[in-house]
Amino acid sequence: MKKLLVLTLALVLAVTMFAACGEKKEAAEGEKEVLTCGVTIFENMNEQEADGTWTGFETEFAQEVGKILDMDVEFQVIDWGQKYNELNSGAIDCVWNGFTANSTDEVNGAAVKRSDLVDFSYGYMLNQQCVVVKAENVEKIKTEADLKGKSACVESGSAGASYAATVTDADKIAAAPAQIDAFKEVNSGAVDFIVVDIILAKNICGKGDYKNLAIAESIELPSEIYAVGFKKGSDLTAKVNAAIKELEANGKLMELAKKYGFENVLQVSETIE
Repeated sequence: MKKLLVLTLALVLAVTMFAACGEKKEAAEGEKEVLTCGVTIFENMNEQEADGTWTGFETEFAQEVGKILDMDVEFQVIDWGQKYNELNSGAIDCVWNGFTANSTDEVNGAAVKRSDLVDFSYGYMLNQQCVVVKAENVEKIKTEADLKGKSACVESGSAGASYAATVTDADKIAAAPAQIDAFKEVNSGAVDFIVVDIILAKNICGKGDYKNLAIAESIELPSEIYAVGFKKGSDLTAKVNAAIKELEANGKLMELAKKYGFENVLQVSETIE
């Protein structure tokens, strides 16, 4: 009987811990509410220093919004392919990490507009997907036809993943948990090309460990709009929109964009299509 009681208590504890895993902590009485932002490591957007401090344009942007809303802002690294599950489970309040709003994701084998899956804030930045290859191969990659049959790596669940599926064979496409991991794959020669955000690619290609990588400039993809994604029906969407407009009006948003080199792509738009 004693052993049975111990096993029962252990099972209850395990179930409790499992249920708590991924749940967002509620603010205690007297504490500020917390805005938990789901992110991946994205150079000059969301980066974490060795001491745990977060930096980057979107990091500071979210923190400024938090000040206006009187909320503490926390950042939680997520697997990009699980972003909708993270939102819908309540583990995070929003996805604030170069989230392309005017794109689709595959759901049960069908392309579904992202705006049907989440509520988006106002758009705030223009972006494009781009093809990155080794610099020695850039002259060989001039058109989409040149990508056919070649191996690729993309961030799971990304706009880049959707594009790659249209230009090469499905069994040639590897998925990475974050865009930075895709750069590592093409850099090592494990794949022929990657499809990533051009904002990130311009910060990485030709520099440091990635000095041998280049953007295939002759392949130009459609423009995209970054926005913050919220769970459908969230009251945070309207609150964040109001804060974005305030930061645009008082010049703080442009100040942050200039700090991180994004002044030429900053564009607040109330529509995302």
